[in-house]
Amino acid sequence: MANTDVGVAAGGLGKTIAAAIVQFNKASVTPRTVSMASAVPGSNTVQFPVYAKLGVSDVTNEATGDEDTEVAATSITTTATNVEVLRNHINARITDLAAYGNNDALMVNAGQVLGNAVAAEFDANICALFDGFATSKGTDDGLRFIDIMDAVASLETNDAPRPYSAVLHPQQVYGSFGLSNELALTATNSSVGAFAHGGASSVGEQFYGAGFVTSIAGIDFYTSPQVIDGATGRKKGAIYSKSALGAGYIDFGAGNFIELKTERNELGASTNMVANGYWAVSELVDLHGVEIHTEIS
Repeated sequence: MANTDVGVAAGGLGKTIAAAIVQFNKASVTPRTVSMASAVPGSNTVQFPVYAKLGVSDVTNEATGDEDTEVAATSITTTATNVEVLRNHINARITDLAAYGNNDALMVNAGQVLGNAVAAEFDANICALFDGFATSKGTDDGLRFIDIMDAVASLETNDAPRPYSAVLHPQQVYGSFGLSNELALTATNSSVGAFAHGGASSVGEQFYGAGFVTSIAGIDFYTSPQVIDGATGRKKGAIYSKSALGAGYIDFGAGNFIELKTERNELGASTNMVANGYWAVSELVDLHGVEIHTEIS
């Protein structure tokens, strides 16, 4: 007996379109960690004035009865770091037939993908500056708590203002070579590791329960795949103050430095989509940042 199944009666079979799976980069991690300054209309360069600090040796202590003594004036030294705001962009051309024939909001999703790529490029630009810090911490091993404390010691010694941010590659935080190895160890065996005090509110327990931590020793932690490679099997993240790095940008509203534009191409029956980001980045105070280089495999 012949059956009329879907293999036979296929002419009118319909399709239900599920929610589109749109792959995004992890992006917009670093803007909150650096000094951001927008270029005012009529300019395309942002200047960051950097003041040299004065030490206690610059202060004169007078003896009794010598309060009227005049001493040589102290110079207030500043340097200017200029960043010329430049265009960073990506574009795509969507044909009318492709837009019409796809039932998954193709134009909307395409715009999001383009904007996300530009945002990830900003993170990549910031992460590329980490290798320029004169101070570096780390070993031929995975990331350890002591590496973080060594970095904080360097920042505090050089009077870097808080808050501090750590931007690290995911593999510097997670996995057998990541900080998670030390944190999870303390959650399961409170007698070892840097957080041996244990307890339900300890950093180790937070990591064990939630899978991540947002702050350790007053440092805000972020992960970004844009952190650059070091030698084979190594990554170069950083811990730094906002005063270490600066970014000049064009503000399109509410601090947003990315815009999406569309343009009709009637001759080609298509729409051009362009994502623009206008910015430039630079190191400001070298000693207010510490590179963290560690093994990841």
